[in-house]
Amino acid sequence: RVIRPKNPSSAILKGALMYGQNPERITTRVSKYTYGIEVIKDFVQDKHPQRLKMVIDGKEQCDKVFKEIICKGDRVKVGAVMTRKYRRASDEDTHVCMKVVRSDEKHPEYTTDACLLKDWQ
Repeated sequence: RVIRPKNPSSAILKGALMYGQNPERITTRVSKYTYGIEVIKDFVQDKHPQRLKMVIDGKEQCDKVFKEIICKGDRVKVGAVMTRKYRRASDEDTHVCMKVVRSDEKHPEYTTDACLLKDWQ
């Protein structure tokens, strides 16, 4: 059984007006995408693709790994602050490049198919 409101567009407009008058009514949002950053991890044979293998300080690493921060479908409190700690890929690095990405997939493995949102250098 499908229930259809008499005026669906007026229901949307009413909701928008209610939010405009009192934005505190919405306390959580459901994430439409999975958000994360691009990281480098230890390369695991038979798990990671060869095309993403690189060598840093003599160690095999996998490039372009999607590190999730918020997953598609997660409920996030409005105004929530999330803190994460990361380290440089090599002790020789003098700067860090942080790529913030999003994906339509719930649990993407790599950033090769993700959308780049911000590239901080």
